[in-house]
Amino acid sequence: MGCAVSHRAKKRLSGGLDHVKSQIPQWGKEADRMHEAVQKTDEDLQLVLNSKLSQETKEVVSALLCSPVNYEVQSLHKAFEQQDYETVVTIITSTKSMLLVDIEEQYSTDYNKTIEDELQRIRDNDLKHVLISLLNVDRPFTNKKADKLAAKERARSLHNSGDILALLCEPLSRNQLKETLNAFLSLYRVNINQFIDEKSSSLSIQAKEAMKSFVLHAENPARYFAKKIKHANQTQMLKTIISRSEIDLYYINKEYLRWYSRQLHDAVYKQCSNKYARLLTVILDYRGQYSESARKR
Repeated sequence: MGCAVSHRAKKRLSGGLDHVKSQIPQWGKEADRMHEAVQKTDEDLQLVLNSKLSQETKEVVSALLCSPVNYEVQSLHKAFEQQDYETVVTIITSTKSMLLVDIEEQYSTDYNKTIEDELQRIRDNDLKHVLISLLNVDRPFTNKKADKLAAKERARSLHNSGDILALLCEPLSRNQLKETLNAFLSLYRVNINQFIDEKSSSLSIQAKEAMKSFVLHAENPARYFAKKIKHANQTQMLKTIISRSEIDLYYINKEYLRWYSRQLHDAVYKQCSNKYARLLTVILDYRGQYSESARKR
């Protein structure tokens, strides 16, 4: 499992096991084993996971039991090893600055190198520059209303300079960045993705896609993750559902249906193995309800 298990994580998993048994009756014994596992110490829990659960169940349960910081650290390390820069972009794009600081510190402790050290190894120099720049932005977290006048001024500056990365690297709250992007569209009637393609034409495709990802997440996080799921492999599907299960899985579910006219459950079964899909859809059913997943954003 590779990470310390919090009491909250154990309680959260234990609370969902009755739902597992009701949704997949033939997995009753495996759910009982998980009930037994979550009552154990971390050391005993590891033994139970290694000896009594199927590989698919062990992987999902281990992910559920990890703290958000440890889970993202492990995901980043695996992504760097596999040169899976889509996952790297997603973590840097979607993680709040305060949590990203904790992730950077834990990564350095666990692997004796920094996230920036890992980014320096990317061969695509444009992508490397974009990701290092975005990694180092200190973006404040606040629900304060955006300053519309300041947003219009920044939108005009963006139109004149064409430097979208400079805007993305300003220490703006998500609300202020979103308002700036809205003001840009209102003033100039230019699609921001088209603007990025035109003004950053000399950059690599991956670098431009990273900036587009950052913009989409600022505009609509649920739509961003719905889009990621549409093209996700099994590992990426697991990561998205687990990491968003207590944040906005409800909204992602709605956005997926809205944009692709099909249920998220269908995507899980199409893009994952059958047993893996059954586990993930249980989480989707249990954590994807408004009362369980949706938070005031």
